[in-house]
Amino acid sequence: MLSAPAEPSLLGITRDWSRASSLGDLRELKLPMRDVELRVWGGYGMGATQGIVLRRSGDRWSAFLAQVRRCAIQIPIAVGDTASARAMHGFVVEARRRCDTLLTDVGAGMRIITADTLAVDSLSVSDSVVANAWTAAVGAGVLQLPPQVQRSAAPSSDFTYVVEVRRGNEYRASQIEHVEQAESDADRQIQAVYAAVSRLLPPGLLLKP
Repeated sequence: MLSAPAEPSLLGITRDWSRASSLGDLRELKLPMRDVELRVWGGYGMGATQGIVLRRSGDRWSAFLAQVRRCAIQIPIAVGDTASARAMHGFVVEARRRCDTLLTDVGAGMRIITADTLAVDSLSVSDSVVANAWTAAVGAGVLQLPPQVQRSAAPSSDFTYVVEVRRGNEYRASQIEHVEQAESDADRQIQAVYAAVSRLLPPGLLLKP
């Protein structure tokens, strides 16, 4: 079973980040029927972006924090227009070497080369705590989220949630913008899901909409 937002979407870039990291692309992963993985991402605006991962493998639960590291360099447009594929690969490698270095003065006639990456770290929480977070997320409606929410106007917040769930061969994904006043059941559900999994994080690592 497959349920996902229409492309282009933030799910696409999220899958690219995951595919290039130790997490792997959840949509493409092969899981035994009893195994479960939930990834709840938040951000995608001008600030940080990160994901909280809950994983059940066999009878064991584990959790991870995946943080997007901004990696970018600038090169002259003329250089980029004439660069070979090998040279462009070299620019991407250099961008990744300079992750978290802000480009504060992008000059005219310059092109930005980006290669954002994920830093994935285990969370030091017990099996039972992760299992309880999964149960709370299910109770909040994570398995009923629609792929997207149709809105009459653009939300004022630039914070967006992307949720991925894999259970055996079933894959579901949603992209839902944060709104201060819920306009639908999905808005209330996504915020409750985010709150449920965020309990696994130390207070200093929580991203607030």
